[in-house]
Amino acid sequence: MRVCVLGQLTVTNGEGVILPAGELPRRARQVLGVLAARHDRIQSKDALADAVWGMKLPGNHVAALEHYVSVIRRRLQPEGNAASWFIVTRNSGYLFDTGRAELDLAELRAAIRSLDEMPPEGLERLAAHAGILNLARQLPFPEDPYADWAEAARAEVQFAGVNSLLELAKAALHTDPARSLRLALDAIELSPYLESGYEAAMAAAVAMERPDEALRIFDRCRKVLDEELGVPPSPGLVRLQRAVLAERHATAAKAEPVRAPAAPVLLKAPAAAPQDRFLGRVTQLTVLFGPDAPRIVHVVGPAGSGKSAFLAEIARHAPGRTGAGHGDSSAGVLRLAWLRAALTELGAGPDVLEAVDAGGDRPLRRDELELVGTVLAGPEPVFLAVDDAQDLDRTSVAELAWLNRHCPALRIVLTYCYPSQIVGRPLATLNTPLVLRLAPLTAEELEPLGDPTLAGRSGGIPALVAVASRPPEIAHAVAMQIARARTRWMPELAWEVLRSCAVLGPLSTADLAPITGRPVPELLSCIDSLVHAALLSEGPEGEVQHRSSMIGDAIAEQVSSASSAHLRKQLAAAS
Repeated sequence: MRVCVLGQLTVTNGEGVILPAGELPRRARQVLGVLAARHDRIQSKDALADAVWGMKLPGNHVAALEHYVSVIRRRLQPEGNAASWFIVTRNSGYLFDTGRAELDLAELRAAIRSLDEMPPEGLERLAAHAGILNLARQLPFPEDPYADWAEAARAEVQFAGVNSLLELAKAALHTDPARSLRLALDAIELSPYLESGYEAAMAAAVAMERPDEALRIFDRCRKVLDEELGVPPSPGLVRLQRAVLAERHATAAKAEPVRAPAAPVLLKAPAAAPQDRFLGRVTQLTVLFGPDAPRIVHVVGPAGSGKSAFLAEIARHAPGRTGAGHGDSSAGVLRLAWLRAALTELGAGPDVLEAVDAGGDRPLRRDELELVGTVLAGPEPVFLAVDDAQDLDRTSVAELAWLNRHCPALRIVLTYCYPSQIVGRPLATLNTPLVLRLAPLTAEELEPLGDPTLAGRSGGIPALVAVASRPPEIAHAVAMQIARARTRWMPELAWEVLRSCAVLGPLSTADLAPITGRPVPELLSCIDSLVHAALLSEGPEGEVQHRSSMIGDAIAEQVSSASSAHLRKQLAAAS
C-alpha cells in the first residue's frame, strides 16, 4: 500500500489500484494528514485532536477521533486487521507505520538525510538532489495549507525542493546555462524571497550572454523584497548587478553605434529560443518608434500582462538609449530610486548619480535637473521608463514634466495596471495623447511557439505563456498569483464566480444566480469585470468560462471534494 500526501491525497493498494481517499470525510482526511506529517512519532489522542480541531474541540474528542480512524481503516483497508492496518494504535495514541504502508513524505525525508552521508560534490549527490526534486515538486496537504500541523511540513518540503533546484542549477551553470537558468527560476517561483535563487538566475543569464535578462531578474528581486518585506537587496546581489551593468556598458562602448531603423524594420528581432522570444505588441512598438511618436506614453495592463517585458523590448530596440526604474518604492530618501536606476542603465556618470543621490527627499534643483538632462540628450530618442508609476509623488511628476519640456530627445514611458489607478493622483497631471493597453496575446501571436494548445491554457496572458512548460505546481502557483492580483479590487463575488466555473465548467448567469445567491444585476457587473480582466471569456450563448485553463485548474485544486460535490448538487437542483 502507498500513501501520497505530496500534492493531492492519493492512496493505492498493493496492485496499484487507487482507493477512495478523496471521498473520506474532511476530518478523516485531516486525521490522516496529521499522522502522515508526524509519521516519525506517536500522536496522543489529545495532541491529535488539538491539531485537527484547534480551539473548537468537539464534546468528546476521543470518541470522535476513534470514529474517524475507524472510517479510514474501513474505507482504505476493508479487509485489514490490527496486524495490517497502517494506522497503528499504540500507547493510547496513533502512529502512521511506514513499515506497513509506503509514504512519499517519509521517502523524501530519508532522501534528505542521505545527503549528510555523501561527499559535498559528485554525481551521486546530484542524483540524490534530482530524486529529492522529483518528490518535492508538489507541496503536501494543499487542502489545509495554513493549518499549523501542515505548515511545518510544507515549509520543509519547499526548502528541500528549492535547495535541490539551486544545487542542480549550480552544477549546470558552465555546461548547460539555459538549464541552470530554468532551475533557478523554478527556485524563485517556489521561494520568491530567497536571494540565492535570484543570484543563481543572474549568474546563468550572464553565462548565456544575456545581461539584460540578468538585470531584469535583479529588478524583480528588488521589487519583491521592497513590496513584501520592505528591505533592499543584499550588498552581494547589488555588487553582482553593478558588475553586470559595468560589463554591459563596456561591451556597448566597444560596439559600433546603431541607429534606430525605420518602424517596419524595427520589429525584425534577432532570432531567439522559443521560450525567450518576445511575442506580439507590434502595433504598440510601431507607435513608440514611429516618426510621430508622442513624447509621453502610458502603458496599461493588469498583473501578468507583460509590462516589464515590454519595457525590456524597448531597451532591446534602443540599446544604450533606454533606462527603466520602478516607481513603487520611491518614498522618503528613496524617492528618486526610480530615476537613479534609469540613469544607471543609460550609463550616467558618477557626477549625475551623486546629484540625484544628494536630492534625497527634497526636489532637485534646476542645476541638478540640467545635469540629468545631459544624459537624456542626443540625436536619437532616449527612452526614460518608469514601471509601476502610479505611486510617483507630486515632486517626481513635476521633475519628469520639467525634463519633458527641456529635453527634446526624451521619450517618457509610464506603466501601471489600470487608468483608474491614477485618478486623483499626481501622475494624472502628466498628460498623454496616447494610452497603450496590453491585451492578451492572440492565438496567431502565439503561433511561433508551435503549441496549438497554448492559447487555451494560458489565455494569452504573457506571464502564463512564460511558465506554461514548467512543472504544474509552479505554473499553477503563478496562475493563482495572477488571478488573485487581478481580482484584488473586485468584490468577493468575483472569486465565487471563478471558483464555480473552475469546478463546474461553462456557466450561464441563470446557473450562477442560485449557486452564488446573488441578484442577476450584481452578477453581470462582476462578470463584466472578470471579462475585462481577461480571467473569463464568453461563449456564443452568453455562458462564461475560464479564459485560461491553467487558472481554472489552479483554482479547482484548492476546492475540496466535498465542496465540489456541493456545487454540483446546487447546479443540478437549479437545472
